[in-house]
Amino acid sequence: MLEKILSYLRRHRNNTQHQQAVYFSAGSVSLVQVAAGQISQCITVSYQAELWQPALRAVLAKLTAGSYLHLILAPEFYQLVQLDKPALNDVELLQALPWQVKDLVTIPAEDMITDYIDLPGNNTQQAKINVVVARQSWLRQVVHCVSQADKQLSSIQPAEWLAHHLIPASRQPCMLIIHQPEQEVLLQIVQDGQLYFSRRTRSLSKLHLLSVDDLQGDMVERLLLELQRSMDYFESQLKQPPVRDIRVLTQDATLMCKLLSDNGFTRSEPLAVPIDAGAYAEQFLLCWPAIAALVATETA
Repeated sequence: MLEKILSYLRRHRNNTQHQQAVYFSAGSVSLVQVAAGQISQCITVSYQAELWQPALRAVLAKLTAGSYLHLILAPEFYQLVQLDKPALNDVELLQALPWQVKDLVTIPAEDMITDYIDLPGNNTQQAKINVVVARQSWLRQVVHCVSQADKQLSSIQPAEWLAHHLIPASRQPCMLIIHQPEQEVLLQIVQDGQLYFSRRTRSLSKLHLLSVDDLQGDMVERLLLELQRSMDYFESQLKQPPVRDIRVLTQDATLMCKLLSDNGFTRSEPLAVPIDAGAYAEQFLLCWPAIAALVATETA
């Protein structure tokens, strides 16, 4: 979110050697710092209920005064809607978005902050946009907390808009399967470095509890059905080539890849950390949105 509004800030950010991103999730705040192409710091502070401000201040205290950072929001803090793109210029569209989505989200129009990205498609279809909506009143508190800590924001973005930076750009479409414990599974299809398709499943937030004995259970069947539906939509509705490659980021990616392979998805591999993670590689699953934001910054 604020992708267009804050793009100016990103282009004019300070040219320091260090880049940092904060990932704000339900129950924890994670800081990732990159220096010389390597993760130099990765810490997570947990919090209970609404007591997020002390956790945010704790990670911000790890940064020097005046530091610029990217703030990444977990799905608990925003809602996404896909719409046909109205025939408006960019300024008019941003002004109209709250009224376009007010019946599709649970946030009151007067408390919305919105932004959008264009979704690629084919020339025969109505152009689509992916709209992100967050509570302006809550986001103001977060920005105030960052400002009070003498830090500055380079961007505020939803996690969904960053996952495609985790894999190299390729003309061959690739599906991403990402699951953090207690969150719904994120399914995305990426081609030519662009996000074509994105959705979160329902009733699969416990996928991390899957064991070898569960490989033929109801949860697995629902996941496989979601995968096939997503691939069919990409191929038949968007008129794109079939998806063959799958990259998996889950608590046990090796087990998940075996499950997929046993069910005919043979080109499935664990998603590799796209940057030198050093001792922090095991935190990739927890902090991937922050890492993706920094990879995007490095390649911008």
